Amino acid sequence: MRTTTLALVIVSLALATAGPAVAGYGAVAYDQDARKQGSAWDEDTQQRANDAALKDCGSDGCKVRFGVPPGKCGGLATPESGNSWGGAVRDKLDAARVAAIKNCQKRAKGECKIRENKCNK
Repeated sequence: MRTTTLALVIVSLALATAGPAVAGYGAVAYDQDARKQGSAWDEDTQQRANDAALKDCGSDGCKVRFGVPPGKCGGLATPESGNSWGGAVRDKLDAARVAAIKNCQKRAKGECKIRENKCNK
């Protein structure tokens, strides 16, 4: 009985002292001319996600095209050639992928393919 009580006290203290859950912010950057993309996921602020996506993109022409809030999913689609792109933020990964491709196809001459697709915490 004492061992069980002690274990419960230890678990309760561990849960009480645990820090708050970290929300995950994301961002997708894209350089239309160089056709380079970058992304960041599960960052602790939107600004850090934006900065990390730009760094990942690696081009002076990269711009953050959209942010992805905590608990949401993002997708970026581009065709094989040309500078069109489409992006989307949705609740589910598949929904973000489908919407990004549809948004890309509105402007692209060729078939769009998903280039980035992930969800935040």
